[in-house]
Amino acid sequence: MLLLYAVILGVICGLVSGGKFAALGSTHIRLWPVALIGLFCQLLLFSSPLAAVVGPWGPSLYVVSTVLVLMAMVVNLRQPGFWLIILGALANFTVIVANGGQMPAAPAAWAALNGVAAVPTTDFSNSILAGPQTVLAFLGDNFVLPRPLPLANVFSLGDVLIGVGAAMFIVQSMHGRVLPRLLRPQATHG
Repeated sequence: MLLLYAVILGVICGLVSGGKFAALGSTHIRLWPVALIGLFCQLLLFSSPLAAVVGPWGPSLYVVSTVLVLMAMVVNLRQPGFWLIILGALANFTVIVANGGQMPAAPAAWAALNGVAAVPTTDFSNSILAGPQTVLAFLGDNFVLPRPLPLANVFSLGDVLIGVGAAMFIVQSMHGRVLPRLLRPQATHG
């Protein structure tokens, strides 16, 4: 849920810096329905009653739904901030695939969030506790957005990159996709 905070921050920064909602609304995102389908599948997958019955199919369904979202992100690479969103999504995807279709979460992060170092469900979850067998644990959910903040949850380095990229996208799109000076091609005078 770190992404929601990034979106709010992006909108606030965009407005404070003179950006317009109309410019954001006119931005064309290719394959956005595909991304929404992938995210909706994940929402269903991690919610009861489906999470209780997916069994061994859960990790595969999670990976497939993540591929849908990634595919939609990659075709939008030229959008402002999307390179960071894709980098973060690839980091998350890599650690999820490397760990059997679930995101490893640091026990200390879960303990800070829930008071116990355990994933709080016996149903399928996108998270598993990291342990000695965890591959690429540094890319897992090692950080915590603590309670009493709304939408408190654990999050990863990939989530941070996704959030920063999303905020960049919003701010730059609210300004009509103005690229920072360093990224604009230099005009040649002859």
